[in-house]
Amino acid sequence: MQATIFVNQDAMRTLETIRSLDYYDRVSLSDDSATDLTAASGYFLNATALRIAALPSLAKVAISLSPSRSDSYRQTVTAPEELRGVVYAGAPALPPQYSNIIRYWSPLTVSALHHNAVYYQNLHQAYLVRLAVADGEDPADPYVEHMPVDELLTDGIVFCITGIAAQLEDCDPHDFVEVYLPIDPVILGIEHDGLRSSDEYRFNTAGQWDRIYLRVADIVASPDPNLVAISALRSEFCDYGFVY
Repeated sequence: MQATIFVNQDAMRTLETIRSLDYYDRVSLSDDSATDLTAASGYFLNATALRIAALPSLAKVAISLSPSRSDSYRQTVTAPEELRGVVYAGAPALPPQYSNIIRYWSPLTVSALHHNAVYYQNLHQAYLVRLAVADGEDPADPYVEHMPVDELLTDGIVFCITGIAAQLEDCDPHDFVEVYLPIDPVILGIEHDGLRSSDEYRFNTAGQWDRIYLRVADIVASPDPNLVAISALRSEFCDYGFVY
């Protein structure tokens, strides 16, 4: 089962515009201010891992996790540097049930673009991932393709929402939780270095923000309602591929 992530109509329009574009065509949009969408709502949403739908017009937002309440927001919404980027299932310091949680909210579909991703693992979670050859291939052949045995869980920016289960007890299952997501232009940029760094993700109240909406029923049914972990944002080079 995968939960649905809801977004506003502006974000849906942005996603529809860039959905069919590859890395080069999408990045080229920013060459002209008339077509630049990097500041548009939804531009950095991780559409390849999220099941996205438009927020219903009559949706009731029961809880808003907004930076306007900075103290409580920063305690509830985090973007841990040890969970962002390339993280495999055998990583040494994952939260309990993390694999099940991330699969529920934002399962990653591994493609040819992830070739050599093993060499770009998160610095806090890197380990020696065992590689195996495909069935029927000669393991003695030095040119044979080697594939990771462990599951690649994420390659985006994971946001964690903690400790909200008690707040949902009086909510209708069809209500929504609004979550503001900060856009860090360095971490989300076109270089691998920002994504792989140990730098803290920047929460700039005066900067660019996006929003997603989670249905209360989906949170309650999740593997751990007190730990929502979503690979919600992508870096600019998400579909460029990993080069080694």
